[in-house]
Amino acid sequence: MSGLARTAHATWPEPWSDDDPSEPPVRITPTPTSDFGFRGAAEYRAQGVFVDPLDLSSETQNKAAWLEHRLRLDGTVDYLDKVKLTTSIDMLDGVLWGDNGQLGSDPEPANGAHINTNNPNLSKMCMTLDPGGNQADPHAYHYGLCPADAIDVRRLYGDVITPIGLFRVGRQAFTEGSSVALNDGDGRHNRFGVANKGNSVDRILFATKPLEGFKPKDLRDTSETKGFFFITAYDQLVIDEPMLPGFQLHDFILATRYLQPKIGRFRDVELRAYYTYRWDGHFDTNVHAVGGRAVARLGDFFAGVDAVGVLGETREVSDAFHLITNDPAVSQPIRQMGARAVIRYDRPKWTAYLEGDYASGTSDTTLKGPLTQFRWAEDTNVGLLLFKQVLAYQTAREAAAATALLNNLHAPTIPVESIATRGALTDALVLFPQADVKPVKHVLLRGGVMMAWAPAAVFDPIATAQRRASGSYQNIAVNYNGGAPGHFYGTELDARAEWRYLEHFAFDLEAALLFPGDALQDEDHHAVRSFMTEARTTFFF
Repeated sequence: MSGLARTAHATWPEPWSDDDPSEPPVRITPTPTSDFGFRGAAEYRAQGVFVDPLDLSSETQNKAAWLEHRLRLDGTVDYLDKVKLTTSIDMLDGVLWGDNGQLGSDPEPANGAHINTNNPNLSKMCMTLDPGGNQADPHAYHYGLCPADAIDVRRLYGDVITPIGLFRVGRQAFTEGSSVALNDGDGRHNRFGVANKGNSVDRILFATKPLEGFKPKDLRDTSETKGFFFITAYDQLVIDEPMLPGFQLHDFILATRYLQPKIGRFRDVELRAYYTYRWDGHFDTNVHAVGGRAVARLGDFFAGVDAVGVLGETREVSDAFHLITNDPAVSQPIRQMGARAVIRYDRPKWTAYLEGDYASGTSDTTLKGPLTQFRWAEDTNVGLLLFKQVLAYQTAREAAAATALLNNLHAPTIPVESIATRGALTDALVLFPQADVKPVKHVLLRGGVMMAWAPAAVFDPIATAQRRASGSYQNIAVNYNGGAPGHFYGTELDARAEWRYLEHFAFDLEAALLFPGDALQDEDHHAVRSFMTEARTTFFF
């Protein structure tokens, strides 16, 4: 079953992803007859971002500009291509250019004065409290500096390929490729923007092609690009208290996958289905997720659907929120859904592309009802500005204030941290037509118009809960800018220009213009247009 090992970067074609890189790393051996092999890949990117404004209803600290970089090193060493050890390491991930910070703070610069700076330090951008600010006030927070790690071991796992299938143990990708719920973060697959770390998990996995065992040995297909696959896995997600097993959060997964390069007139056919059960004993968490996808090409058309539904119950969120609302802690049902559908028409010089996206939201301002708000994977990008920058900033400020509040109340858990979307799509219905033009070799021009609505009116859960608890407000529910909850996020224009050189260098220039809707307005019905631009160089091998 030697073909079952997952390639490090190249994935099965997805209509919503750029095929970049198009091939996995090549296996290199010390000598032609050596039993040992090595695969490696390296990518360094440096990017600058400017957003004006980031806060659509403020006249102070409303702009942002920064330069950051990242080096990713991937490597696999193997014996006979059957026993493998794989790692992926990020270096200087998100580290800002320069010698940043102030003496006596963390991070601390190497030189006290700006004028005599000689060396950069390790700083990254994060949400920080204004000096003397109120910890419980979201508007007292802004992007500031935090110390950064020089090295992050992103993946580390071992494979052994046996006659019955693949066993994989260690820190590995949650899933292969880009889906609404999870994203491996590998490669350069996003149509706009970049991926960061991706989703990883500490897992024991077994994968096999069970139908091949019924065939004569000389007719068995052991490749990873054709046939029916069965996968099962156990994940250890949380070990907060080693002496109290009930605090541990577990995951169990069953999945099937069918790949076929060609079926009649259809090509690149993929059918995927999975079931996940997540549980713990302390918060009575029982969560069931069922999802799948269907993808195929027909002539110049390429289409796909990806969806997941989440059902279950947990007491963890209520255990924390009741400290704010004074309501009793209860077990809350979970009812969430996310989906994406894409159809595209590809020609050698141009592509027409249409994407529809959905993530369920919530209209329960009491915070006592079902948990219905679904959040996409952070690295499955939708646009450049609205979800990736504006809402990410608004929700990060709210999460920081709510986290400080619950810490002061000695909450048993801090679920409010998940209020921060980190750029993910949530509580949204999106229509996103796009077009690609390739006027000359190695040049890509891309544009799109994204229109986004909220299925449930957008509201700030913490500010709304505090207003409800005080009982002194006529209009209890408010959005993240203090205005009335609204249903229209706005319209965003996105553009990208890319130039490639010698197949190992790319320069990207991206820009976005956001026309905000009522979901982003303050109490005076005010929200200004926002613009962003990003320039990026990428070196890859």
